[in-house]
Amino acid sequence: MSNNSTEKLNKLYDDVSLSVSKGMFPHGILVECQNRQEGLSFARFIASALVCNGDIKPCGKCSNCLKARKNGHPDIFETDGVREGKKNNDFTIDAVREIRSNAFIVPNESDKKVYILKNGQNMNEAAQNALLKILEEPPEYVFFVIVTTSKSSMLETVLSRVSVYSLLSEEDEIDENEAEAVSDFISALVSKNELRLLEETVIYQKNSKLAKNAILLLSEVFRDAVVEKSGYVRESRFPEEVKLLSSAFTSKHLLALIKVCDELLKSIDRNCNNNLLVARMSYEFKRAIGR
Repeated sequence: MSNNSTEKLNKLYDDVSLSVSKGMFPHGILVECQNRQEGLSFARFIASALVCNGDIKPCGKCSNCLKARKNGHPDIFETDGVREGKKNNDFTIDAVREIRSNAFIVPNESDKKVYILKNGQNMNEAAQNALLKILEEPPEYVFFVIVTTSKSSMLETVLSRVSVYSLLSEEDEIDENEAEAVSDFISALVSKNELRLLEETVIYQKNSKLAKNAILLLSEVFRDAVVEKSGYVRESRFPEEVKLLSSAFTSKHLLALIKVCDELLKSIDRNCNNNLLVARMSYEFKRAIGR
């Protein structure tokens, strides 16, 4: 991590401590990060600060802080929303409904309850709409911290009710090669020219880092296109590509493309062979748009 990134992260931690200590912390927070463990650590810091009894929060010494540090505080809840028996890793609407019911039970040991919702990027539209109901009017003692790899994975209505803490660093910014690869891939996808799509896929074969970064960016662009298709206005890092996608495909196609990205990223996390991954890319994306 660069010095600039470290300074930015330290400032975010200081901002949280100051806001909570002054009683000015919002009830809905979204933590955006590429490094999921870093995002979870930041979310846990927020939770510790909220339940802390000290003057400067988190003090790290009170019983609430000590229990939070051991991930054993009864008023801090962590969930990825996955339900046993489900074949995928979606953050389900049933999990959100359970959270909503539990939220109205008063805290046990602190005067606050904190819900850390991990892998927010896996929360579908129905689950987000269910969460929106309690984000709009939460009990005074309830706070939500949503951790996601990209805020573009969340509905505009949800984003309007949370404060965003972005942990993205300068290293996470798009370089020219990644931007060009994503733009060319989307152009090939929209053209529905199978040979051209295959040619644009092959460039990832010898560069696993480029493949992962491109899939993350493709997921972001597909989500932005869904938002535009729904009639919302959202600033995108790929505005022309978003317009192209929203004109060429239905919302159903775009959602299928997002699902393909999610599955490919899971394969990367499992250290899937890069040649096999690239072979899947062209096939899965074509199938998502009905080719």
